[in-house]
Amino acid sequence: MLTCEGAARAYYHCMRILLDTLLPRTCLMCASPAGESNLCPGCLTDLPRLSATCSRCALPLPANDQAICGACSKHPPPWHYAVAACDYCFPVKQLVRRFKFNRSLSCGEVLMSELLTRLDACSNRLPAVIAPVPLHRLRHFTRGYNQADLIARRLGRVNGIQVISDLLQRTRRTRAQSGLDAAERRRNTRGAFKFNPRFRTACPDSVALVDDVMTTGATLEACSRVLLAAGAKEVSVWVAARAPPP
Repeated sequence: MLTCEGAARAYYHCMRILLDTLLPRTCLMCASPAGESNLCPGCLTDLPRLSATCSRCALPLPANDQAICGACSKHPPPWHYAVAACDYCFPVKQLVRRFKFNRSLSCGEVLMSELLTRLDACSNRLPAVIAPVPLHRLRHFTRGYNQADLIARRLGRVNGIQVISDLLQRTRRTRAQSGLDAAERRRNTRGAFKFNPRFRTACPDSVALVDDVMTTGATLEACSRVLLAAGAKEVSVWVAARAPPP
């Protein structure tokens, strides 16, 4: 006998099949026929997935996965490990931009699925809590949603991990990070985040910070330092895409 949850899943699955039959999906990149992945087989195969990466900064390495690059050996980031699904180049860059600025949830689904697959492959440590990088309330209002929060909720739902969307709060509206060099990005995010005082007496021991893209890591570094200062013992970073530092 089906439970209520099982019946809901069966209904959802049947509705998806029906809708895909009546309104076939087309590839987000080339408009060819596509299935549930929202990409045709060719475009799905061509995604620039990351495999061997530095375990601290998630930049590609020529050798074994989960090793540590020379830069992180000399100057390790404040978080303990990082996971990135794809290289931030075509077509991932286009998927991220459409998800973030054009409200394309289909593009977001592709990025979420890729990050889930990457996490299954390389991370055997699951955190107690997942926290998205927060948007300033004005930017959240104009955009309509926080793309990092949507990714975090999907990851939490699949892995059975609690998501606390307001664990961190953005205290001021910063300039857009695009176009800034590494030093400017760090100055831009300095003091821009705070730990939510509502959780001050119960900071989780381990937290996964979630964002769509990491470039220099300045934003994630600022968030990580706030979490560690609040009492977190381990902070990890999960991103859909990793860009080379500018």
